[in-house]
Amino acid sequence: MIPDVVAVGHIARDEFAGEDGWRLGGSALYAAATTARLGARTLLITRVAERERPALAERCHELGIELRALPASVTTTFAHRFDEHGHRTLRLKARALSIGAADVPSEARGAPALVLGSIAHELGEDLLASLPRHAAVLIGQGYLREWTADGTIKPREWDDALDILEHVRVVVVSEDDLTDLSVAKRWAAVTPVVVTLAERGARLYEPLGEVTIDGFPVREVVDQTGAGDAFAAALALALADGLALREAIRDANAVASFAVEGKGTSGLADRARVEERTRAG
Repeated sequence: MIPDVVAVGHIARDEFAGEDGWRLGGSALYAAATTARLGARTLLITRVAERERPALAERCHELGIELRALPASVTTTFAHRFDEHGHRTLRLKARALSIGAADVPSEARGAPALVLGSIAHELGEDLLASLPRHAAVLIGQGYLREWTADGTIKPREWDDALDILEHVRVVVVSEDDLTDLSVAKRWAAVTPVVVTLAERGARLYEPLGEVTIDGFPVREVVDQTGAGDAFAAALALALADGLALREAIRDANAVASFAVEGKGTSGLADRARVEERTRAG
């Protein structure tokens, strides 16, 4: 059976200084959790090593996500360290192999909604070229960073953006990922660009101009991790359901507003609660 949504990208093993153990993360996992919570039949295609596979399988079972776990000798791993001012340093400790076209079965490529969540440049060019453009929403964060010899993550100029964006329907990035918002205008010549603005909503860039779609009030911001991924996933699902782009962005804003109200995926809301918030405005 063809799933409603397919999320593709590495899951992450996130390690935090001062904490025992580790956490599961990654844009594709957050995206899959979002659409599953919204009631969509969701498939996650990722690479994970044997050490982390049981935890991922259990988490996907809890969330109602179908898992296609590709083999890996290591799981993509990030070390998170915060200084006394709360500034985070991120270091890539390990990276799984890339995901290519051969790793995505034909029935998955036929899904109405595809969410591509790159965190470590893992999406092969052949994969992007093999997917139907009308269904693909790309989370661009992974393309806007690179790592030094010791793995320290730093901002990256996305020099090949136009070549990649020609394969997707929409790209989603955060205002925190872009030091120069004028690049969004250049990218928009190829495909619509959505820049998320935290609680303020999102700004849509298209060839004829730009527009801001307001966000929704939240009860309390508990954890912003994964909110942009939730937005992108909800956007892909709304577009697959036939909503116009601006309508779909408004729907995605509502979904993302719930995502920040709990830690991890605990704040994600079902379709009924999202629709209630959307109606309330």
